[in-house]
Amino acid sequence: MRLGIQTLLRLVAGTYFVLTSLYCLLAFLPYTYCAFIKAPPYSWMPWFTHHQAALYWAAAAALSIANWPPAEHGQRRSPSFLAGCVLLAAAGFYLTFRPFLPGLRDDRAAYWWGLVSLVPLIGFALFRPTSPSWYQRRAEQHQSASGQGFGYALGVLTALCVSSVYTFGVYARLVSDSHSLHLNSQAAELALWSLLSHSALAIAVLSILNLIFQVAARTSMPRPIRRMLIGGSIAIALGFVLVRFLDDSMSFDGWSARFYAGALAITLTLWGFSLILPWLDRERPHSSFHRVSAIGRIATWIATVVLIGLALASRSLIGGEDWNGFVGSTWALIFWVAMSLCVYRLRPVRTNYSGTVILATLLVAAFVYKGLQFTEIFWAKPLGSTDDEISLKLEEYGERDASFLLAHHVLGNSRHQPCGDLCRILREYTNIRDTHIHQGVRLVEQLTATKSARPNIFIFVIDSMRPDYLGAYNPEHVNYTPNLDALARDSIVFDNVYTQYVGTSISEPAVWSGAELLHTHFPQPFDDVNSLRTLARTDEYQLVLSYDTVLRQLFTPSDDVTKLDSDKQLWNQYEACSTVQQLESTLDGRSDQSRPVLFYAQPMNVHQFARNDVPSPSSQHWQSPTGMNSRITYEVHWVDSCLGGFFSYLKRRGLYDESIIVVASDHGDATGEFGRISHSTSIWPEIARVPLIVHLPGNLRERLVHEDDRLATLTDIAPTLYYLLGHRPIQQNPLYGRPLLAETKAELDRYPDRDLLLASDVRAVYGILTADGRYLYTTYDSPAQSYLFDLAADPNAQHNILTSALKQRYDEEIIERLHTIGDYYGYKPGVGTLLASSGH
Repeated sequence: MRLGIQTLLRLVAGTYFVLTSLYCLLAFLPYTYCAFIKAPPYSWMPWFTHHQAALYWAAAAALSIANWPPAEHGQRRSPSFLAGCVLLAAAGFYLTFRPFLPGLRDDRAAYWWGLVSLVPLIGFALFRPTSPSWYQRRAEQHQSASGQGFGYALGVLTALCVSSVYTFGVYARLVSDSHSLHLNSQAAELALWSLLSHSALAIAVLSILNLIFQVAARTSMPRPIRRMLIGGSIAIALGFVLVRFLDDSMSFDGWSARFYAGALAITLTLWGFSLILPWLDRERPHSSFHRVSAIGRIATWIATVVLIGLALASRSLIGGEDWNGFVGSTWALIFWVAMSLCVYRLRPVRTNYSGTVILATLLVAAFVYKGLQFTEIFWAKPLGSTDDEISLKLEEYGERDASFLLAHHVLGNSRHQPCGDLCRILREYTNIRDTHIHQGVRLVEQLTATKSARPNIFIFVIDSMRPDYLGAYNPEHVNYTPNLDALARDSIVFDNVYTQYVGTSISEPAVWSGAELLHTHFPQPFDDVNSLRTLARTDEYQLVLSYDTVLRQLFTPSDDVTKLDSDKQLWNQYEACSTVQQLESTLDGRSDQSRPVLFYAQPMNVHQFARNDVPSPSSQHWQSPTGMNSRITYEVHWVDSCLGGFFSYLKRRGLYDESIIVVASDHGDATGEFGRISHSTSIWPEIARVPLIVHLPGNLRERLVHEDDRLATLTDIAPTLYYLLGHRPIQQNPLYGRPLLAETKAELDRYPDRDLLLASDVRAVYGILTADGRYLYTTYDSPAQSYLFDLAADPNAQHNILTSALKQRYDEEIIERLHTIGDYYGYKPGVGTLLASSGH
């Protein structure tokens, strides 16, 4: 009982200190500071910061009680333990009067606080009881430790179980989504390669453990040496994984990243050992896994069944809330360990391999695995005709099978490379901490109050909504968006529209700016680049905004803004129907009905992290079209109903035909149909392409021309509105958007077609979309990889046609564009610039 309580207290205390450290790391990195700290997606995060002192005292008390050493024969408490308690108390008094979490900023202080938060856990994890009887018992155990290791059959059996469960889960979900199962040679090869990968990894891990057992058995203190070697191996492996994760997911590298990853890895390892070792150190002279009672076997079988059920349901339980696959990979790792323990409990076979046998087994397994990998061009024809296509297909399958993807990457297939020259240049212009700009955006030379009519302007940017989920763009498969389809029939539907930023945190500011921006969160003073705000001031529009967490950082408290959705505390709570209801009430309650309104909203219904009160699809018996994501189709249908109600409201008040209505999306989303998920961290056609529907008053539409299929971007919205209100001509600048409508085609043609620079808002990932919209080039900083797709022949971007010459050409174009943006806003990367990507 006592040991169970101590373990629970250590678990609670450790969770607090690790969460505090991770929170500080999120604050230090510019993107996560914007997306998690200033605009938290979960309600527990602001609660956690506001109660830092109270939570610290609780964690400190739990840590002290859990490590309270038993006094035997009147012995005094350990001086080191007492000193640790005093230091914990002193830190508690400091935090009571000066808690640091509420005031964190994206600077070095956040980084150092993240490291300091790990110190208590490291100190107490190193503390162990030191009573004489404990030493005597430990000495006896050390002397009796043997060099027996684990049989390889155990590892292969576990690998078979794990790979089979995850493979079954993949195809079960495919059947559930498409209501059909297509088993072919490709599916068989993927399943076999998954089994081979899991088996190779299991043999490698068991070989390392068996070698450690052999080495430790030859020392005078075999058990502590064994644990030290195992702990060191775990810490090194964990640190390596954390370094890779920070580099690949956050473009955060250098000594700062490596030092933090190492500190966190050591902390997690020591914390884990502090939870497990007391149970292993209990005095059980005759107990062994070799003797498992009938009740124990039944309990183990039950645990195995529960684990398999959780693994099969993991994708559904995680849902869309898995950033960059981190949650899925973590659960897969936990499942590996838990299944290994269960299999060992049911088949407790130990063996005593010689060092020669262990090394030979490891070499044979490596030879077979790598040999098959090097010859995959011959045996893996169903997966692709080139090594690159096969690699893409394996990655695509891995997006659906988190266990395989983890094993695939651990075996050295993540194509990770050190950040080279191109990577460094890209990172210098990414997540810039120095947000001050020296020049603003002026879409027209001289902006004066318009003499034209001032129609109401309603802008709806539906976060993450793809065009192929709307009937206006995909009439053959979509029949659940009748209201937006009706709007499209009354409007102009632009067919070839892309966002230049595949994540909200920069895409939304770019809409307001009407220009490409520095990759920063956010340029200051933002008023200098806020073209729509300038338009509203000049033409005396009443700004009515769904005051989301991004707009709160783009506007100042003194701005004359009617703020809707002020009750929403989290960025993923903004919901279309709630916003529309507040908008209608605001429009009805205005004292000056003659003043036009410029309204903007960015509902989060469709976003993968959406959290709202909308009824679930299952409760509404929602049936999604075959091959489409059920959650997304349902949410898009819900948004369609909300906007349909607002369009009816405008018609009842005679405003519909006299208003400009813009419906768009800030970016799309990858939903797994091509083995790609999420957005922000990668650039693919389904993420970069967005809808754009523009409804115009009749008198404007009659005298304006446009080209439906001309390449357009979200930064064209602001210049188009300027043009519609008579602010002309729009200046030609390589960073500015352009009007999508004009009075003559010749005027449209004065704005030449140009290649588009695309960017992630999280990390140093960039792309070029050629002016004709045919070729898409993307390059990633880490893992260093580049792709070129011919979207005319390969619209889903599944066949890489990149050559060395084309890579050099597009890389040079990206660098030139980044230099142009930096020069315009007065940014010059230098030695003193603190970047998210630099640890120097």
